[in-house]
Amino acid sequence: MSKPLNITCPCCNTLLVVDADTGTLLREEQPTKREFQSLDEALGQMRSKRKEAEEKLARALDENRNREEILEKKFEEARKKAATTEGPPPRPFDND
Repeated sequence: MSKPLNITCPCCNTLLVVDADTGTLLREEQPTKREFQSLDEALGQMRSKRKEAEEKLARALDENRNREEILEKKFEEARKKAATTEGPPPRPFDND
């Protein structure tokens, strides 16, 4: 039985351990990639994401407040229209 072959991929630096007799892949070890080069860089990105999330929340809350006001105005207009209209409202089945 011969020793396994250790092959390093030139593109991604993955270590491939191949059985020399059968040619089957025994093990694959991918190098760990650091997402950030430094702790300061990671902290800066986390702060920017947090700030962005807070801005989105503030926008959503403002839209919700405005939405309630708009719906209230529409309801009042519909109420006034219903008060000025004579007779019952049209039934959907009357159109058949």
